Order: sequence, then structure tokens, then C-alpha cells
Amino acid sequence: MTEVKKSNRLRFGDFAADLTARELFHQGTKVALQDKPFQILALLLQRPKQLVSRPEIIRNVWPDTFVEGDQCLNVAVRRLRAALHDDASHARFIETVGSHGYRFIGAVHVSPVAETAPPSTERPRVAVFPLKAMMGGEPDSFAPSMTEVLITQLRRMNPPFVVVTPEFTTERAHKGKGTLSLCRQASVDYVLVGAVSASAGQVRVSVRLLNCQAQGCIWAESYTRPAEDLFAVQEELSRDIACAVIQSIPVSLRPSHLQFVPPGAHENYLHGCYFLSKLTEAAVDRCIPLFDEAVRECPQFALAWAALANSYCVLARLGILPSRKAFPKVKASAEKALEIEDLAEARTALAYYHLLYEHDWNAAEADLVRALAIDPGYPLALGGYAQLLAALGRHEDAVAMMRRACDLDPFSGYTSIMLGWVLYYAGDYEGALAPLKHSMELDPSLWISHTTTGMILGRLGRMEEAVAEFRLAIEHSGSSALSKAHLAYGLAKLGDKAGATDILNALLRQRQRRYFSPYWIAVIYTALNAPSEALKWLEMATEERCSWILFAREDPKFAVLRSDPRFQHVVDATNPPRVFSGTV
Repeated sequence: MTEVKKSNRLRFGDFAADLTARELFHQGTKVALQDKPFQILALLLQRPKQLVSRPEIIRNVWPDTFVEGDQCLNVAVRRLRAALHDDASHARFIETVGSHGYRFIGAVHVSPVAETAPPSTERPRVAVFPLKAMMGGEPDSFAPSMTEVLITQLRRMNPPFVVVTPEFTTERAHKGKGTLSLCRQASVDYVLVGAVSASAGQVRVSVRLLNCQAQGCIWAESYTRPAEDLFAVQEELSRDIACAVIQSIPVSLRPSHLQFVPPGAHENYLHGCYFLSKLTEAAVDRCIPLFDEAVRECPQFALAWAALANSYCVLARLGILPSRKAFPKVKASAEKALEIEDLAEARTALAYYHLLYEHDWNAAEADLVRALAIDPGYPLALGGYAQLLAALGRHEDAVAMMRRACDLDPFSGYTSIMLGWVLYYAGDYEGALAPLKHSMELDPSLWISHTTTGMILGRLGRMEEAVAEFRLAIEHSGSSALSKAHLAYGLAKLGDKAGATDILNALLRQRQRRYFSPYWIAVIYTALNAPSEALKWLEMATEERCSWILFAREDPKFAVLRSDPRFQHVVDATNPPRVFSGTV
């Protein structure tokens, strides 16, 4: 049986329980909790993943006392859940097992006795405020350029926190607001502030790292360097400051956070990440050679290997590279990264391989659980898990997963799009529009937000608006075949079957020259009211192991096909599990 090693202090999530003092802490702050609920918590914590029966809890918590056992237990558990911010219907910690009892489903860790503030499992948010230029003889551009170099260096080091840049802090704030007001507006936990001055051929950079919640300074330093080569000074100081910031914030560090990578490999990696974030065919084609060059120059650059894995995964998802060519490269690159370091990025890429190519749901879940254990706020892992849940029809869980991701990083266009996507599959079309609108406000060029918005507007009967969004998606994606397929679908639904057929024929001709996923051909035939052709292309997508076939069962675009035995055969080919745990 699984039991936790005896200790007076146990940590779970962003909570810590001192079993000796019978005290509960949340991110280092004591939580008010009555004695009986705490005793129940202690009993469950010492036997994680095990069912603890209701009679056993009553015997331990109310020994030799006559009580209305069931009623007292129910009240105590409600109070415990309230203290843990836990929801019985979407439990993170305490699972109700029918009428039998309770099970603690969260991960439990032993904490050192001396630990006073347990590290949070959520990724902290660290704002970098523009460095102020003090009086001196150096050019006024040094302070803003130093700020940019510092932000770049922080991101280079794959920090275990979200870096919030000035455009989401001071530039969006009204003039006259203090640092704490700006921190609250940007919802950050820490802020890095500083100043630059120059005198007599010397440049000085002074910085402070402030804890917004405690309203105190947790680290400060001043650096003085000769002002001979300002570019070299910026690179050197930004590296020193970034290392100090990462080590000053109470989160678990991994080797990659402090790994030195040659500047050329770093530049190629960052350049590749920029292109990959665009998610267009042309951009992904450009990012792969950059990642290849990064790992050639630095073979131990695990993050670059993981990014290479994710790039090939994107090619398969865009439908422009056959799964049988793309996913073996995903697997090889992810495993190469994992040989160097157990990264959330690599685990997530491997999970996509297991899920979208092998249809091994349990292996995919295991990798996603491991990825989120390494980095509980990693957006692609949260998004991957949400997709897995959506494909199984567990839409409430998928939506809850993406709401959590959006709470962790409200300025991520990707998480907003994914929230809209899972709400679309859940049938909450009106609710899906708000996060997609937010994603377009953050970055109007993300064509996937326009595509997903078009899909939702179509379900709401606003087909002319949907077609307009599909046209915008074509514009922003560089006329991708996937965007054209959605436009054909929209035109067919709008009644313009001639326009839809013209696009379909063009895609069929294109498929003779280069690959394009049959899944999206099936989508067009469905809109053209040709179910037999649609099923033929879906069967072809199954044979080709197209990554999107996993979502056919839940895709409302195929609702008209669900009663056909051929469609059921397509669904069964993805090997959906009869029972699925949904650990996270």
C-alpha cells in the first residue's frame, strides 16, 4: 500500500500541513481550520491514493464519542474543502468515492522541518519594469535596451515562472500609479525594478527584486562596469541578473534554468520559437532548420530538442506532413531531450505522439501528468490534457483545465484560443466567443483564433460572419490549406456550393502534389451534403493516422454521420478507453 514517509510536515500543491502543530499553510500563510477537519486531512494525507472509509474516519476523528457520524463527517469535509479551495465535482485533492469514503488524489511530498514557506505549484508571475535612466553621460537608449536584453536573457534561461513584460505593466497603466498598483493590475507576484546611471566612463546598473504580496525586497544588487563596450556590458550584466532572479524566487530549479548555451545556439532557438509561435506553414518551415542548427551547435540543448519535437507535431496538426513522417521525428527528438533532462516540454511532445499517433491514451496521460508535475503551469501540457479530455467527451473537465491555464497566464493567446476550442466541443458556443475575442486583442495575427471563431459563429447560425472570419484566417495564415478548407466548409453552409467546390477541387489537385490531411476534405464533403464521400475521406484519415481523427466523435461538424456504422468504425479505430482515470 502507498503510504507517505512519516514526517511532521507534508506538502501538497501550494499547501503545507504541519501534523504535529495541526496547522495548515497556503503559500506560507496560515489557514484557519478547525481541529476535526484537520484530523481528517491528516488521515487522508498519510494514505494518499487510498480509499479511507467513512466508518474508519469517524472512528479516528470522533473516538469514544457518540455523534451523528455521517452528518458530522459531511460538515467537516465541507469545511476542509473550503479551506483547500477544493470543489467536490472537480476535486484536486479530496475525491468522494460514492458513499464509501474519501481518497486524497493529489501528490503528497515530505517537506523539511525547517521549511517555512512551501513552494507554490503554480508558476509565479514576475514583471520586469523598465529600468530608469538616471542622470549621466551615456545615451538615453541604454536603459530601454538594457531592459530588453534582460528580458531576453530571462527567457533564454527557461525560467520556472511567467515573465510579464512592460507592455502588460507600465505601458498599459495610467500615469501616476505606484509600483504596487501596477503589480495588482498585472496580477504579478514579483517585480524587478532598477535604474541605470553613468559617470566618468563607468556605467552602473542597480536592481531590486520585490515580493508584491509581502511588500518587501528579497534581493538587490548594484553592478559597475567600464562603459567601453556597452553591448558586452548588457550581455554580461543581464546574464548575472537573470541568474540571481531565478535563484531568489522560491521555486524548484532544474539544470536547464541555469545551463549555459552558446549565444549562437540561443539565438537560433529564440528565433525558432518566434516562428513556431506563428503556427503558419511558412513559419514552421523556417523554425525547424533553426532548431536543427541549435542542437548541432549545442547537442546538450534539451529545450531545443523539445522545440524540434513540437515543430514536427505542429506540421502534422496543420495537415501538411503525413503523420507517419512527422510523429516518428516527434518521438525521436523528444526522447533525445529526455536523455539530457526531464523537461515538461519534451514530456508534452511525447504525450502528443502517444495520443495522436499511437492512440495510447494511458501513455499520453502518464506523460502529461509527469509534464505538469515538472511544471504545473506549462500551457502546452494543460492544453494537451484538455484536448485528451475533450476527445473522450469529458468536456467539463477539459473546460476546467483550460480555465486554470488562463488563470495562470491571462496574457497568453494560446490558452485563450484553447479555452474557446474546448468550449466549442462542449457546445457552449456563446461562452467560447469571449476568450477568442481576448486572444485576438492580444495578437490579431493568430489565424487559429479566427478559424475557431468562424467555427463557433457557424454553430450559432451567423454564417456570413463565420465566412468573414475564415477569410481573415486565410489572410493571416499565408493562405494555408487548412484555412481554405474551413472557408470551403463555410461557403457550403452559406449556400455557395460552387465556391466551396472550387476550393475543394483545388485542394484535391494540391494533394496530388503535396500532402494535405484527408480529415479536412471530409469536413468539406459533410458541408456539401455528401456523407458517403465524407466517410470515405474519414476512413482514409484513419488509415493515414491523421492526428485530427481522434476528435471526429466529438466534432459537431460530423453530427450527421454519427448514426452510420462506418463512422462508428472510424471512432473505434482510435481505441478510446472504456475507463479513464483523469488524474490531473
